[in-house]
Amino acid sequence: MTFRELLNEVLTRLREPTIATDWSGAINDSNVVSDYHKTVAALINDSKRNVEQYYDWMILRETVEVTTVSGTRSYSLNSGQEIKILDVVNQNTGQRLKQASRAYMNDVRYPTESDGEPIYYAFNGKDSSNNLKVELAPKPDVAHTLSFDIVKYQDKLTDAADVLSVPEQPVILGAWARAIAERGEDGGTQSSIVAVEYADALHNSIALDNSNAQYELDWYVEQRYHG
Repeated sequence: MTFRELLNEVLTRLREPTIATDWSGAINDSNVVSDYHKTVAALINDSKRNVEQYYDWMILRETVEVTTVSGTRSYSLNSGQEIKILDVVNQNTGQRLKQASRAYMNDVRYPTESDGEPIYYAFNGKDSSNNLKVELAPKPDVAHTLSFDIVKYQDKLTDAADVLSVPEQPVILGAWARAIAERGEDGGTQSSIVAVEYADALHNSIALDNSNAQYELDWYVEQRYHG
């Protein structure tokens, strides 16, 4: 569903005029979209982010590959700041990297830092493009290809044709509930009904998405045999 379609879904529920055609460029820069429509658009983005942060949606997952350089410990993930790391594995060896605290990284770095296959990672600020950086320990001794499986939130919807990634129904209902509150109408029966419908839609969407990730709830013991 596009941003304009989302906006019209919420506007219809508010008994407000809908937007007949796409606007040009970012919505906040448009002269043909009313201030109230822009307010509702902002509430849609607020609802979108709330839904995104509630659960590790399959549609938001991706893999970022980092190729290490011998003697270099710090790397940019080139994926923005708002991410969640689910798993990190060395493609060359199968070694899974564990997240470590800054205190631990300092302990292994000072006074003498060792080189070898990375086993730990820790966040270490951002680069000039506002991408999160990670620091590895031990410091890589050769080139390794590391796969970072992450959850990355979608950028704010701004253009009319921007397509929502996460399930649409909880985003629509969440934005509607926010719009009711913005109008000062959040003390009545409608507000309570919308809140319940939002919670139900969110939980149903999570249950559906989770049916594709049931393996994540399984526990198993991995055995490796060496001849």
